[in-house]
Formats: sequence, C-alpha cells, structure tokens
Amino acid sequence: MASNISGINSIAIAGAWGYIGRKFLDAARSLGLRCAVYDPGPAPEDLPAEGCQRLSDAEAFRGQRADLFHLALHPEDRHWALQGLLARSRPEPLWILCEKPMAAPERPEDCQQVISAVGQSQAVVLYDFPELYDPISAKIAEVLTAGRSASIEAIYVQRSKDREDPNNPRNYKRMVHIQYQESVHCMAFALYLLALAGGGYEAVFADGLVVQASAEAYRPPNAQDYAFSVDGKVEFAAHLGPTTIVGRTDFKRGAPDAKLRIVRGRVDGEPVHIEADYQEGRKRLVINGRYYAELAQTNSYVEVLRTIGRWRSELPASKLMSGLYPNPTFAHITYQLSTALFLASRSRGQLKVASFDDLLALRSDTACTSSNW
Repeated sequence: MASNISGINSIAIAGAWGYIGRKFLDAARSLGLRCAVYDPGPAPEDLPAEGCQRLSDAEAFRGQRADLFHLALHPEDRHWALQGLLARSRPEPLWILCEKPMAAPERPEDCQQVISAVGQSQAVVLYDFPELYDPISAKIAEVLTAGRSASIEAIYVQRSKDREDPNNPRNYKRMVHIQYQESVHCMAFALYLLALAGGGYEAVFADGLVVQASAEAYRPPNAQDYAFSVDGKVEFAAHLGPTTIVGRTDFKRGAPDAKLRIVRGRVDGEPVHIEADYQEGRKRLVINGRYYAELAQTNSYVEVLRTIGRWRSELPASKLMSGLYPNPTFAHITYQLSTALFLASRSRGQLKVASFDDLLALRSDTACTSSNW
C-alpha cells in the first residue's frame, strides 16, 4: 500500500510496543507507511501479521533505511538510539522524532549534549509535543498572526488523567516527576504562542519569570519499582511580563481525562478568546464564539506524521532546526520551564528568574532524586 501523505513513505519505531510507540505504529499503518519496528519485548497479541517489519536488534534499527525514525523511549533508554542515529547522520541527513522530556530530570546536562551532537550532524531532530503539530494549533497561530500585532494576557492549561488506578495496565509504566512528564506539554503550548506573538524566545523572558507552584506526591500501583517518590500533581501560576499562565497537571486517583487550553489576548487591539480541547475523541476549538467543527475529528498521532511530512516536503532543514518549531532548542527551554515548576513547587513560595539566560542555567538534579516517602 502506498503512503497517502506527502514527505514520508516509511518509518522506523524504537519502543513500538509501548503506549506511545503503538499509537504511532497504528497511525503510520493507517497512512500506508512502510513500518519497521524494534522492541525486544513480546509483540502485542493484536498486532496485525502484515505490514510491519520486525527488526532483530538495535544495530538493525540504527542502520534501517527510513524517512522518519521515532524514538518512543524514555530519556534513560534513548541514548543508544539517538547517539547512533546522530553519528550516522553526520554524512547522511536523517529525520528523528523523540519523545519528551529531552532528558531525565536528574540529568540536565544531557540537554546541551544533545544540542551539541545534533549541531555536528545533518539530522532534523524534532520532539513529540503533539499539540504543536495539530491543526487546532495551526488555526490558533493563524488567528494570532493575522494582524500587525498580537498580545496574550492569560493562558490556562490543564492536562490530567487517572494514573494511580491499579486496574489500568499503563499505570504500571514508571514515570518521572509530572512537571517533566506532563506539565512540559502545557509549557510547550504556552511558550509556542508567546514566542509567536512576541517575536522570539528572548522577548518572552525579557521581563523575567515568576512562578508559584504546589505539588502532591504520586502514589503508583507499583511503588516497589520506584527508587524515590515522584510528583503526581502540580498546580501553578507563572507570570511572564504582561502574561499570566495558570496551570494544573494531575495524575492522582480520579483525575479526569483533560487536555484543555484557554487563551485570552488581543490582535490589533481587538479581543480574542480561544478555547481548545485536545483530548482524543472530543477535540474542540472555539475562537470568539466560532466553533471549528472540521478540526474536531482529527487523530493526534496521525497529525504529527502528516505535519512532519509536510515540513519535510516544504521547509528547509535549517529553518526547522533554528526557527519556532519543536526542535532541540525549543525542547531545552520547555525542560527548563519544567525545572522552574519543580523548584517552585519544592520551595512552596515564589521562584523568580531574572532573564532567559538565568532560566537556561536552572538545575534541579539533586532535588529530583530526593525521597519524600
């Protein structure tokens, strides 16, 4: 079956049997992509027998010919794949999609090492912040850039789901602090819109950052698999110049499935009110009272692949790797914003960051491994 999207005909997925890897595998198959997978674990019983090449080992994955490599791996398990592909991409351009966070919370130094290694290669490396690839976000961006000027006064971001339910098999997968695992999506959405409206990252942080946050510990159904406690809920308020960001990410028992965004601002002085829900199966976008029904039925994983295919066909690699896209620079900033949330929730007071450079210098590696149990 021929691919029915532009720019991508084949994909190789590492970690294909995990939750995210399987979602991308199913999306790729639905789009007619040639699929190759590497996962040493037992294949799911419901995996179709045809249309998926299973690779025998890590070396076969790193040497695979594919238009896109997807690393559906946690940061601590990603090194072998990412570093191997980056070494290969010094003479040969490769496209790589990584999961977030960019690095384990206790290893912030890995972010700069990735940026350096990518800079020495010809690779296009993107990170999987699904909302930034979604047509809903494209429409929001279109509205905010339609005039001569735009400002954002307030952003509300919520992501939540019950990750403590012992009856959900996915909840037995180990997680990191929620600020890095889930809040990072919220901060990525806010960063993207603010940089789009304000003219770049440094402009976003020109007046510094002030964060207040509170956190609660996660109570996993498999506590024996954790060396130390991780946060499972955080509520925060962040101030970036004239913009207030209020957020809630919650993995506690009984938390609803939610991926809600509310944005209030102005375009050429006229008020703009945006409500977006990215939750799979009930997507919704309303801008100034207008409902965009045509955007409600999309599949997030399909749209990531569609958008990467379009970028691959239409944009030079240099623009993707230097502009306002989910590239390593963008992922690093979101990682640092996660660090700011984490440190603020630990201090139980205000965290003040004076500048963009100070944000990039934040470290939480010691606190991230301290046990609260």
